[in-house]
Amino acid sequence: MFVRNAWYAAAWSHELGDGQLARTILTEPVVLFRTSDGVAHALHDACPHRFAPLSMGKHKGDRIACAYHGLEFDGSGRCIHNPHGKGAIPASLSVRAYPVVERYDMVWVWPGDINQADPAQLPQIPRLEDDAFSWVHGRLHVEADYQLVIDNLLDLTHVEFMHPMLASEGNAARTKFRCEQEGDIVRAFYDVSDEPITGLFQILWENNRKSADLHAYMHWHAPSILYLDTGMVSNEEDGGPKIPTVHFLTPETAETTHYFWAAGRNRGHGNEQVSSMLQFATQNAFETEDEPMIRAVRSRMHSNDLFAHKPALLPMDEAGVRARRILEQRVTAEQS
Repeated sequence: MFVRNAWYAAAWSHELGDGQLARTILTEPVVLFRTSDGVAHALHDACPHRFAPLSMGKHKGDRIACAYHGLEFDGSGRCIHNPHGKGAIPASLSVRAYPVVERYDMVWVWPGDINQADPAQLPQIPRLEDDAFSWVHGRLHVEADYQLVIDNLLDLTHVEFMHPMLASEGNAARTKFRCEQEGDIVRAFYDVSDEPITGLFQILWENNRKSADLHAYMHWHAPSILYLDTGMVSNEEDGGPKIPTVHFLTPETAETTHYFWAAGRNRGHGNEQVSSMLQFATQNAFETEDEPMIRAVRSRMHSNDLFAHKPALLPMDEAGVRARRILEQRVTAEQS
């Protein structure tokens, strides 16, 4: 169940160097590359002649050359060089080009109707562009449908049981939860008073304080962009340390997901040790704790349709249920 008319994360900006990058997005093979002006482009990853992957070809300045017969294409997907015969270029020698925007150090691709591709539809995430925060980035591959990842991220009560570095014993029972919906945005709010300083926040806390008020507010923007505003508030003037995270999910297939993440901090800027610790802690939580569980959950389901399995629902499932209903409505509207 894919929403096609949306921006999907395709690659971190630093992943696009002098060559080309192959990535599957919503089951479609895509090749990414930059032209000499630094602008990112995305083409269907198949030459129209014999369907050889263009990602196997050569990146030649402003064009990409097919490795099979040498046909060359520019960023718009137009064939600009045919080395065969008299070099005629019929209209059929063209490749689908996807709309691309680059923001938040991310290359975004629009796989749907190009006439609806509006950069303004990317959600505003001011902290990603705030100099008061430093960021580390990562990526992983999830062997499950992206909706299960959304379920996991909107339900933060699992943190106590899955991520010992991120929450203390009894955290779920102490948490106050509420959910809000505004159009295609779902917000899940988690507040805990006088929470013991967690292992993650100890990385940034420079005093011997034992507890503080913890908040974790997850904002989901349909179809698959999530921003987590989290921090521990003390009586300090700066309000205490904050470690916001962003989660950009891109369906690869119905059973696999590209998971791009970034974790920020408002302290320890320029400290490489802090960066390394935050990088490891975040990647480890997703890769060795969340992903195996999500994959195991999917192994017990007959399909990606959660509601077809008639799951028992708990109060904190409200956010995930709302998100799934919105996705269902968006897909139905596009198909009709």
